[in-house]
Amino acid sequence: MIKNLKLTPIKKPSTFRKMAMGTWKTAGDPSVYGSLDIDMTEANEFIKKIEQEKGVKLTPGHLVGKAISHCLNIRPELNGMIRGSKLYLRDSVTLFYQVNIPGGDDGIEKADLAGVNITEAEKLSVIDLAKKLNDKASDLRKGDNKVLRKNMNLFRYLPWALTRAYLNLGSWLMYGLNLNVSFLGLPRDPFGSVMVTNIGSLGIDRAWAPLVPYSRVPLILAVGEVKDQVVAENGKVVIKPMLSIGVTFDHRFIDGIHGAHMAREFKRCFKEPESYLL
Repeated sequence: MIKNLKLTPIKKPSTFRKMAMGTWKTAGDPSVYGSLDIDMTEANEFIKKIEQEKGVKLTPGHLVGKAISHCLNIRPELNGMIRGSKLYLRDSVTLFYQVNIPGGDDGIEKADLAGVNITEAEKLSVIDLAKKLNDKASDLRKGDNKVLRKNMNLFRYLPWALTRAYLNLGSWLMYGLNLNVSFLGLPRDPFGSVMVTNIGSLGIDRAWAPLVPYSRVPLILAVGEVKDQVVAENGKVVIKPMLSIGVTFDHRFIDGIHGAHMAREFKRCFKEPESYLL
């Protein structure tokens, strides 16, 4: 006789875990997955120079955000969203950075995940971008973001069965009807043009993040950890610091040829950081 599995329900899941359950129902979606390996030799020197001369601490995530903002600015046909059965373009680049919120004595039990927006990122230098992101992330971790705090508090008491309906309703109101629904605890255009998540800070080399249907974001970058790797250069074997980035994009909005063109420009930003990132 086969015994039933002994399963114990999670009584107090994190807000993000509850949102995730209301986000993905099946595995079928238009995601395309790719990867980029970025030579960080020049970028690392650039990071050291900025810290010494400007007193600003940069991370690979900051550079990635500025680089993708540059790419979307020169390829505006890739900066948009799908509403209904039509494609719409944005007039500026908004970055959405996912932010880890530690909690509990071990930093895991009550940990959560949220995010902040950097608007008109194409107009910012990587230094200004880093300052804005650090300030917003700090406010978020301290609970100073009133609109987001209101939304997260709502999710704590929202029944599991209603999470999907709530998320889809919010998406339809915000993006489908283009309404300001901040009174529901949903900030205006909360997810922006592209999502950036820093998995390298968690000690993960490479990963691919899933598309989030209700966000209408067609592009997600998962920034891994910089590690020395053996690579071939001009017929020789050399060791270089390499950054791995997992790329997920919506095939309904972006094609492989678009991705290839953008990847070349993206890598150029790291090869010549002073020309493209300042």
